[in-house]
Amino acid sequence: MFKPLSILSLSLLAANVSHAALVTDPDDARSWQGATVGTFAALYYGSNTLANRQLVVSNQLLDDGHFNPAGFAAAQFIKYNGVDLVANPGFGSYGTSLDQPNVNDVNDGTYNYTFVGSGAAVGGSSVDQHWVQTDNTVGNSIWDLGFQATKAAVFNTIDHGPLPQEAIESTVYLSNDKINWTQAVTERVWLEGIYADTTVIWDGFAYAVGTGTSATFRYASVIWGGPGALQADGDNEINGIMGLEANFQPPSPGIPEPVSLALLGFGLAALAGSRRRRSA
Repeated sequence: MFKPLSILSLSLLAANVSHAALVTDPDDARSWQGATVGTFAALYYGSNTLANRQLVVSNQLLDDGHFNPAGFAAAQFIKYNGVDLVANPGFGSYGTSLDQPNVNDVNDGTYNYTFVGSGAAVGGSSVDQHWVQTDNTVGNSIWDLGFQATKAAVFNTIDHGPLPQEAIESTVYLSNDKINWTQAVTERVWLEGIYADTTVIWDGFAYAVGTGTSATFRYASVIWGGPGALQADGDNEINGIMGLEANFQPPSPGIPEPVSLALLGFGLAALAGSRRRRSA
């Protein structure tokens, strides 16, 4: 359930999420965790050529900023490596990355983590320092986005080098029935992950996927490796997933769905009619 927020809070959060730091130069010489514009040109368009780097820019694929998920609800992790987490909420385990933003301790600038947390649903149902590792079978690990989303934001964790291969090592599939799955298309990559503190090196690229059309979906499945990954080395680390609208924004908290609005309208009409009868 989304938490109610003030209009001011919503405006601030929307500004944080969109961040508007799109990469606009196909020959941008910068490197993000070892990846360049050419890296993404090769991954998503086949090769590192000027034409494909221009596609990266023209399609607004890269955002040189961070995706701030604060205040919004992540998708619920409902199935983990073939096991129903709703029926078995304590199944599995999760990892925890130890370097936290704006905290000065021995974990600063490291990939240090522990993998002793009990209950995969805990690690996969929030966007934080906790993460899970999925297998490579489509439909075995599923997130319920909670509404008909146009895009899904995927938040990675990096547990070791080399970069940028470890930053995106998964492929996402989308569905409305948890049976028929469509491979997702990557539509935006936030190059600074989720934290403004760039010294947190386990904070991988956050990226948004969709069907490549305006089609919506309710569920997302993630596998390690596959055609959407920078590499396939036998595992991945998924922090969490979040459903987004077409403009890359999460749904507005507290706004009822159309069916709820219709029922509310019927209720108000009935209440008004009752009051009129009483006054007559």
